[in-house]
Amino acid sequence: MNRTDRLVAMVMLLQGRRVVRAEELAAHFEISVRTVYRDMSALGEAGVPIAGEAGVGYSLVKGYHLPPVMLTTDEAAALFTGAELVKQFTDTSLDAALNAALDKLRAVLPRDKQDHVERLARRTVVMGRPAPAAVNPAAQPWFLQVQRGVVQRRVLKLLYRGRERREETLREVEPLGVVFYGGAWSLVAWCRLRQDFRQFRIDRIRELGVTGETFPHRPDFSLADHLKR
Repeated sequence: MNRTDRLVAMVMLLQGRRVVRAEELAAHFEISVRTVYRDMSALGEAGVPIAGEAGVGYSLVKGYHLPPVMLTTDEAAALFTGAELVKQFTDTSLDAALNAALDKLRAVLPRDKQDHVERLARRTVVMGRPAPAAVNPAAQPWFLQVQRGVVQRRVLKLLYRGRERREETLREVEPLGVVFYGGAWSLVAWCRLRQDFRQFRIDRIRELGVTGETFPHRPDFSLADHLKR
């Protein structure tokens, strides 16, 4: 995150809380407390009305609001993915509110980002419930890159660890969708090594590269039908 983005994010964080200590800001943005002091000073010089009290923290002067900031493609994708999990792992009492919120999200996005979210919606499936032994999130840092590959139809290079023999193989795959089941996310893809459709547990991917190669649309492939089989 560059400094401009960080300053905007700081104002948004302050806007959503009554008081935030410098140490909390430093931990949130992974910077030093000294850098927090410099950033607060820069925001004040830019006209943002920030009140600071030693030993208490920083707050925005009452009544100040940052104008709405447009979501990035990745942020919109993250919200959509989270909504799909909420719909699956809670009861139907949230459905109406959640669907209305997603409609509002789509409405404020530019056309290219709307298309991105729609393509992602068609290629994301959440099945079942979380397993008792949940996957360590730190073990699967590739989810966002996998999503991009699916939406942009980019060939991915995976160093993948098998389940039984636990051997690692290098694969080139054409990503077609992502699915959550058995307590973990998996990539559904055409594997060029096996010349067949395969599921790859994302937490078993050891290395991942997004190539510059795109692959053609597969009109004969249905993610829903594949999962049924």
